[in-house]
Amino acid sequence: MTLAEVLAGRLAVWGTGQEGLALAALAVRRGVTPVLIDDDPVGGASRAAEALGGAPLVVAPGDVDWAALDVVVRSPGVSRYRPELATAQRSGVAVTTAMALWLEDRRHDRVLAVTGTKGKSTTASLAAAVLAAAGWDVALVGNIGVPVVETYDRPAAGITVVEVSSYQAADVTTSPGTVVLTSLAPDHLDWHGGVEAYYRDKLRLLEAGPPGHLAVSAASAEALARTAGHPDRTTYGPEGRVVATAAGVVEVDGTPVADVGQLRVPGQHNVWNLCGALAGVLLATGATPSSGAVAEALAGFGGLASRCHPVGERDGRTYVDDALASNPTATATSVAAFAGRPLTVILGGADRGVDAGPLVAALAAHRPGAAAVVLPPDADRLAGALGQAGLARVVTAGDMAAAVDAAAAITPVGGVVLFSPGAPTPAGGGGYAARSRDFIAAAQVDSPADGGNGGGGQGGARA
Repeated sequence: MTLAEVLAGRLAVWGTGQEGLALAALAVRRGVTPVLIDDDPVGGASRAAEALGGAPLVVAPGDVDWAALDVVVRSPGVSRYRPELATAQRSGVAVTTAMALWLEDRRHDRVLAVTGTKGKSTTASLAAAVLAAAGWDVALVGNIGVPVVETYDRPAAGITVVEVSSYQAADVTTSPGTVVLTSLAPDHLDWHGGVEAYYRDKLRLLEAGPPGHLAVSAASAEALARTAGHPDRTTYGPEGRVVATAAGVVEVDGTPVADVGQLRVPGQHNVWNLCGALAGVLLATGATPSSGAVAEALAGFGGLASRCHPVGERDGRTYVDDALASNPTATATSVAAFAGRPLTVILGGADRGVDAGPLVAALAAHRPGAAAVVLPPDADRLAGALGQAGLARVVTAGDMAAAVDAAAAITPVGGVVLFSPGAPTPAGGGGYAARSRDFIAAAQVDSPADGGNGGGGQGGARA
């Protein structure tokens, strides 16, 4: 289904966040007034009025007359498995997303898509930076913050790098020409209804067809296993066409293109993200990125906010914001980035039913010993699991300010205070960005981060 086909029918847009309103605005510019749906009709009407003008009508899902519609475009935050959408389909209504429409419309363009449980934003950003440094006309869009529908009124870029979440991939009907899969681990189980559904929805991006080029991180056993049958798969990272050698050199088909020391963000996972970006560039363009283009890109890349990002120093301690680490595997990866340094991790959030085992094991194995400060609402359960694993210092705190104070008190000089929740933001918490701001404000750093690696060490998407 294309955008033109959607606009030719009776259209509803479900969700008045950034992506939903961007699509609604595009429809209005093209002479179509969609029905707007939101779980909070009053708040949705306010947001829609600001974005679209006038006094748009926004209805609750339970008040929609599905028989009066042909298609509903759901926003990413609206689960594909909502019962109302099943009712809509039984009424003959097509269900899709802006991402699915865009990929169908751009099926003949050069598109490099990046997906995975973690590492998407960093990998996509690095790929776009390398392409720009190599002279390509490049656009970076998608889940990283620029809705794909905003590109419809512009000339197509020479190559578009698009970050795709599992929420966006669930309804995809056309695979892009090149896909990078950064990792697979359980996440968003409440939205998808279970781990198998999550993997199925995530991998729909590359399985919808026709099959294009696929680059998969060899550091992710789950990703390797689940893509073993792909007809055009390349691996990267620990092994494959793009590898980081034991000597700290990134090679593409045996040609050195970068020194790992040029990467100014901490952690082995970011080395793999760089390898994934270069693998994507290689497959999308058919050319090995030059060392000059890679060096230029890395010189301008100091990491992304809320993704294992050092924010500054205070009293000899480094403060690192990793607010987007919303599952235990992501936080475990970030813990490994600070091997060899005293570490206190601020954890906690909503219980989404994901096994905390990888995180507990990573903290128990950290040397020198790690400490943890745990936030509500699931603090007691997580603190208990950490205590049973042998962590000597586990404390709970009622809010972020108290958590940062507690972490500063138990972290030795020279150590790291890492906010990496390992769980999603609790309902009413304002999202990861609000928690990130709270952490940075409470840290009260004396000196801002310089874009370097915060002492994390490169030998040891996210995003």
